[in-house]
Amino acid sequence: MVLLEATAIGKRFGGVIAVDDVSASVHEHSIHAVIGPNGAGKTTFFNTLSGFYFPDGGTVHFDGREITRMPNWQRVAAGMGRTFQTPSIFPELTVHENLQLGIWSQAGQAFRLRGGTRAQTQAVEARIDELLGFVNLASSRSRLVAELSHGSQRLCEIAMSLSTSPKIVLLDEPMAGLAEAETERIVGVIRDLRERLGLTVLFVEHNMRVVLSLADRITVMDRGRLLAEGTPNEISANEAVRDAYLGREVVDHV
Repeated sequence: MVLLEATAIGKRFGGVIAVDDVSASVHEHSIHAVIGPNGAGKTTFFNTLSGFYFPDGGTVHFDGREITRMPNWQRVAAGMGRTFQTPSIFPELTVHENLQLGIWSQAGQAFRLRGGTRAQTQAVEARIDELLGFVNLASSRSRLVAELSHGSQRLCEIAMSLSTSPKIVLLDEPMAGLAEAETERIVGVIRDLRERLGLTVLFVEHNMRVVLSLADRITVMDRGRLLAEGTPNEISANEAVRDAYLGREVVDHV
């Protein structure tokens, strides 16, 4: 079943065409990657899917309904989680407080850190414990986010995206700037998003060894256009993709 489908998406900024007639289908319970060189339009495409930009052309369908011009906050309520190239979290708050914000916001209690009924508070704390356990940040519960490593900040942001109980999580370059050990932590969490939580994952990434080992399907963009879409084996064997982005040395040693 297709959970998220973009059809003939176009987006321009003045005279610059950032995304030009790009289509992609993301199947339920899959891990789907979007790749391409810098400037290919990947993040702009992501932003049209998550509602931060409205496309100038084309349509977006999610979970059986059209959401092309639905605001991003309504997409979150409909079951779409999102992270960003630069972690979008509150560094001056603790890990625990960041997750509280996400959970209370989903419950219609935006920016509420204290209060609520005893039952509500207990439910929120139980959910926080669950999320911190999932991303292995339980020991960092009371630490300020600013004190965490870059990789742990990424994990905190992923936990925040899960606090809204999404059906799909969109991750924009989750491994960017990470050392190998922290990259492996993120890879493990992405696998667990599907295997343990039954979620769908759509992610942008430049680490091709990670992409080819992790993704079920890959969408390749180049200069704002769709270059190819297929399985890792199909993408690895695609001469146009090799010439435009992958490089023979990278693919031949995967």
